[in-house]
Amino acid sequence: TFVAYQIAHALERKRADEALREANRELERRVAERTAELAETNARLRAEIAQRQTIEARLMHDALHDTLTGLPNRAYLLDRLSLALELRRGGGAGFAVLFLDLDRFKVINDSMGHLLGDELLKQVASRLHRVASSVGWVARLGGDEFAILVDPIAGPEEAERLAERVLEALNLPFHVAGKELYTSASVGIAVSGPHYAKPEELLRDADVALYRAKAAGRRRWQRFDE
Repeated sequence: TFVAYQIAHALERKRADEALREANRELERRVAERTAELAETNARLRAEIAQRQTIEARLMHDALHDTLTGLPNRAYLLDRLSLALELRRGGGAGFAVLFLDLDRFKVINDSMGHLLGDELLKQVASRLHRVASSVGWVARLGGDEFAILVDPIAGPEEAERLAERVLEALNLPFHVAGKELYTSASVGIAVSGPHYAKPEELLRDADVALYRAKAAGRRRWQRFDE
């Protein structure tokens, strides 16, 4: 009958609506699961990228810094000197390099041990940084050799005054492992000029001046002069 047909049709429509609702619920569940999976994957990828960037930054830092003192190393210094020379060729202000090493450090290192010697080097690095940080920055070149780049510089006298402050600071006693130690340094200075084309040339001349300071009795500075 017509009534029975309407009832059957209503039931069929109800079942279809319920099936549609169930299908929508299933779709929403799958979308939610997929969204959660994508969010988890995205978070994992971000974490991996951040970890990789941290590792790369650490490797770059280690490649350009001394492991004992944390100071910039020779490679960093040469890079900065190259940049300073480029700026100087473009008409920039002059700069200076102070090359220094500790007088008779080998005696301390050999007689008291490398651990104590390393601690002394760290204290020397810290003291040099405090003295020079307002006008330049310090690098450790290896062993007991350090360099200070002063860039820019008003004139050679500014580098000479810094060398005096460095010598005064290093003349004060160091306290290492309950012992009071004394050391000093010899300093060679090279000031930028048009005749310098490579950073190694500046270090060479600063090194020449350094050994002239040592030959003159140590605990002093010399400025390179052709």
